[in-house]
Amino acid sequence: MFSNVAVLAQEKFLCIKGVLLEEDTKVAISDYSVKVVLDKLDSNTTPFLKSSFQVWAPANLRSTVYFMKEGYVTKQVYIDASYIPSIAFKEKQELELEILMTPTSKVGKRNFNKPIMTAQYEPSENAFSLKEEEVGRVSSVPDDYSPPFPTPVDTYKGVQPTANDLGLTTTYNKDKAKSSSEFSKLIQGVLFADMNYCFFNERTNDANAILLKLAAISPDDWNMKPFDSPEYGKIIMRTINREQCADTLFALGVYVETSRLVFENFTSDTKVLVHLKKLKEVLNKYAPVNLTATQTSWVESVRLIVPLIQDLEKKYTEALKIKADFDLNQDVVFAELKQKNLEVYRVMIE
Repeated sequence: MFSNVAVLAQEKFLCIKGVLLEEDTKVAISDYSVKVVLDKLDSNTTPFLKSSFQVWAPANLRSTVYFMKEGYVTKQVYIDASYIPSIAFKEKQELELEILMTPTSKVGKRNFNKPIMTAQYEPSENAFSLKEEEVGRVSSVPDDYSPPFPTPVDTYKGVQPTANDLGLTTTYNKDKAKSSSEFSKLIQGVLFADMNYCFFNERTNDANAILLKLAAISPDDWNMKPFDSPEYGKIIMRTINREQCADTLFALGVYVETSRLVFENFTSDTKVLVHLKKLKEVLNKYAPVNLTATQTSWVESVRLIVPLIQDLEKKYTEALKIKADFDLNQDVVFAELKQKNLEVYRVMIE
């Protein structure tokens, strides 16, 4: 008799209960199944007619719980209940979950092949902790692809600005920003450059506010959780830069806004010139494809910056040869270049 009780305690160790809701509307979902897989081997599937569910995970095993419904992406929760001490059985062990189900039509670039949450036993608390995991993104570019421009957060680091409160783009033409607009990708690039500037200056809350603006413009591209630290934000910025800059309009929008901020405050002339040279290299290779007349006209206006970059490079090289002082901020060509960049920026946002 004692043996049967012990076995039951092992099998029904962790109570996993909660509700399933539709991701956007938060409406309760019914008529679905929950599958519990033990150590990637044994499994059992339970159907539920109502929104609420309750299943069990055994002790001393790892379990993956799958939430399945036709027309929705299957969601996973990983539970590490291995190496459970005897003291854990003295308390009722349970997890309360709210699972948000995503319709297959609204997945976008998100990748749900990995668990959305992980749970593990914490001996110090004699309870299970639950952690939400960052949802991965399906890569839309080849493995060997390199973005045309460095991630803005790395550019800011290179030019070494002394100010952390430069004027970001807080107002822009809302009609131009709409996903159906010819200027949408450009404006998204501008906001992305600003978000990088916030992370560079450890202004995570400001970066998250910009993320909300981007998500309102294009939910599929910017559907991600708010960032909890500038360090993590910088890592994700590099990933997004690689993915999104496959669209040249987005990349150029990022570049123009990054330049606008850089030109306002920097301490490394050399790094600014490296930044400018990159635009020349990219535009010398780039031929507009599938652009509207308006988009093509805007790209051509950016090309007008290239001769100024060439003049600036020449002056800088000549100054180096004769070991003369060269102050970028005092140079008339740089002033003209800065003004030209501002003009193409205004065309984007006004």
